[in-house]
Amino acid sequence: MPTSTVMERQVIDAAKYFGYELVFVESLTEGLIHKTYKVSSSGNRTIILQQVNTNVFNNPEKIIKNYQLIYSHLSNRKGIKIPKPLKSVEGSSLWLNNEFCWRAFEYISNSYTDTLPTTRERIFSAALCYGSFIQGLFDLDVRKLTPAIPGFHDLNYRYNQLQHVISLGHTVRLKDSEELLRKIEDSKNLIAFYNKMIQNPEFKIRPMHHDSKLSNILFDKRNNQPICPIDLDTTMPGYFFSDIGDMIRSMVSGSDESDSIENITIRKDFYSAIVTGYQSGIGDVFTETETASLHHAGPLMIYMQSIRFLSDYLSNDVYYKISYPQQNFERAANQLALLEKLEVFLEEEYGYKIR
Repeated sequence: MPTSTVMERQVIDAAKYFGYELVFVESLTEGLIHKTYKVSSSGNRTIILQQVNTNVFNNPEKIIKNYQLIYSHLSNRKGIKIPKPLKSVEGSSLWLNNEFCWRAFEYISNSYTDTLPTTRERIFSAALCYGSFIQGLFDLDVRKLTPAIPGFHDLNYRYNQLQHVISLGHTVRLKDSEELLRKIEDSKNLIAFYNKMIQNPEFKIRPMHHDSKLSNILFDKRNNQPICPIDLDTTMPGYFFSDIGDMIRSMVSGSDESDSIENITIRKDFYSAIVTGYQSGIGDVFTETETASLHHAGPLMIYMQSIRFLSDYLSNDVYYKISYPQQNFERAANQLALLEKLEVFLEEEYGYKIR
């Protein structure tokens, strides 16, 4: 049995606040955003306890309100259900303890998460799950969702961030990045597409997940099928390209953005699984114009992510966690190489030209 000498005292205190006399705690993640724990108490009662990163989400009440709105909406519909948000012993959804902020969810038994895609079937099921999630939110009034991170998938905002960082003049890193900056300028046709899109009423603002990696799907251990998306803090108003685009960006190669450029491939079976799975889940929610533009989604998100990685590198790595000094530079190079290969693939395989 763990004791306070081998675990953070804050976890024990937070568990008690949500009504759980601690018996066992298991750390599930400690990534860039939140710290998440599986907490069990007497009588086999188990919850998920999460320490909210208030540096990223400086107004945690917003993400709690959004989650409760989404949970309530999906609870009243057939289809995907998400973990229930839990109240504390005092009836609160959040516990603020000095610099830490805590919340709790019901624990879904026999569940697990995965990381890198391995099979077409796994990718198809994940894409279907994300599509079904958005389909379940299609009649939710998007105006009720508060943007948790304003400008999160705003390509103009991200490009302007990069220009601002360049203007600050990090001389050595700017010199190292000249080739990557040239490639970003060469792909500004994607910014032109984005600007036409946001001016076209056929491209709707709707609830989107905004962080649709494979690792943000909860799977059932009994049949290995998806249960629901998790990590919904970025679920907020957005455009059609965000979720399918991020799936393509993070899954189509079978490797992640920290892998070497030599290992980047475009898996035809992975790409088709993402597109067909997502369309199967989302049904007829998208307009004809949005559906006709689906192949633009991957390039938009890859381009945007390359800009974000390079901006962080030029800012001396203030956002993304790194293991070595050049990692954000290499991540940006990885994404730009992926963009180039995906553009060639789309033209050869689908006759779809990005430029």
